Amino acid sequence: MNKGRLFALLGGIFGLVGIILLVVTVWVVVSTVSFLSSAERLDGKVVELTEQTSSSSGSNRSSTAWYPTVEFTVDGEAYSFQSSQGSNPPAYEVGDTVEVAYDPDDPNDARLASVGAAYFVPLITGGLGIVFTPIGVALFVKGRRILAQRAWLRRNGREIWAEIAHIGLEFNIRVNGRHPYVVHATWHDDQSGRTYTATSDYVRHDPGPGLRGQTHVRVLYDPADPDRNLLELGTRPT
Repeated sequence: MNKGRLFALLGGIFGLVGIILLVVTVWVVVSTVSFLSSAERLDGKVVELTEQTSSSSGSNRSSTAWYPTVEFTVDGEAYSFQSSQGSNPPAYEVGDTVEVAYDPDDPNDARLASVGAAYFVPLITGGLGIVFTPIGVALFVKGRRILAQRAWLRRNGREIWAEIAHIGLEFNIRVNGRHPYVVHATWHDDQSGRTYTATSDYVRHDPGPGLRGQTHVRVLYDPADPDRNLLELGTRPT
């Protein structure tokens, strides 16, 4: 897979997810501030702790959290709700008194009034958005730079047939859950006295059989900076 396209794609996905999370955060914060500014407040009591266990997708690991159910009374009528925020260990015990914020026009619309409980969701989504967005931008920019460099090398790069040094798995990355294959090829530059290495794009299947005994591969490199290079597997020497 073309490395530039891969990084640009990953960057686009991370960036989009980050932006969506930040938009959700802003919406939740505005909604929460609006609700709390018009809500009535009173004391309620924790009457139950509900244990909920969830499993991670594709993993045998599971996590458990306890969600408090709170009762409160408005004009002699009892209401109750289960908090949407659970914790492990439990943040409350049965019998604890907690502050409740409720809609005076509809007391069934109620939630815990503490800052931590009210803004728990936007803290999580906002934190993830702040992390994902710059990662996405950095990956996307890196991908675009790689694509621009490839285009420049195809137009202006110097050709050399480099010797295949290694064919194997790239364990530092996974593509669709699998480690891709890469080909490393080297050549010696007489002017600088250095040996340079070029690395191919990520290949899903072992490229060794496809090379059919080929010992050299085509490399395009920048004469001013041979570390800027492009290894092409689809060309055979004549």
